[in-house]
Amino acid sequence: MRKRPILIIDDNRDLCDLVTSVLGGAGFEVLSAPDGLSGLESARRSRPAAILLDMMMPGLDGLDTCRRLKKDRVLGVIPVIAITATGDLRYTERAFYAGAEFFLPKPFGAESLVHVVTLATGAARRDAPMRLRAHPRFPAEIPVRCRIGSHPDTARDLAGETDNVSLGGLLLFLPEPVDPRSVVRLGFDLVDEPISADGTVVWQHTQPMRNRRMPHGVRLLRFAEEKGLVQYRRYLGQLAAGETAQAG
Repeated sequence: MRKRPILIIDDNRDLCDLVTSVLGGAGFEVLSAPDGLSGLESARRSRPAAILLDMMMPGLDGLDTCRRLKKDRVLGVIPVIAITATGDLRYTERAFYAGAEFFLPKPFGAESLVHVVTLATGAARRDAPMRLRAHPRFPAEIPVRCRIGSHPDTARDLAGETDNVSLGGLLLFLPEPVDPRSVVRLGFDLVDEPISADGTVVWQHTQPMRNRRMPHGVRLLRFAEEKGLVQYRRYLGQLAAGETAQAG
């Protein structure tokens, strides 16, 4: 077992039991709390490596619980994985601004759960600017379609291209600057079929570099479908093996 536990805060007992079973099988110790207040107390006692936090709970909801965690001098450094039952990116942005670093949409599969918890615990061992280095990076130029924002009147589409990719994020060149903390819908054209994922911009340089495009560091938050995650990991495996993995 890993030394520090994972804490899940969710009023759904069946979901807590499922998470405990899946993560336990992956070598994690798991604690659970049924509401925000008891979750805060459990976090203070156990100092977990990461917190899975349901955003829609009665009483102290996930957004307010996350804000309290992030304001705490000790607990604020613990990565929070927001569990969301809605695909509305506006709600995802609210969770992000409350302090959540990662996102896991309901319903989720075992592989997605283990993937995001592994990302979060890897991030916990590093300072924030280094989080994208939790996984090996591979040079790859992949065309990426980017939708910035979620409101139909203000959203804009940009055509980008990666420079390097990893399981945790990617270096993306875009034709114009995108503000850090922006949530971005990414569309990748890989070998088998297109896949979609949500990411957040963690840094950007406004000075054009390659083909008059500007570099952005993007952290991957979640894939639209679990098969997209599987396909993306297969692509990374091809790169790691030195195989020719064509994309685009």
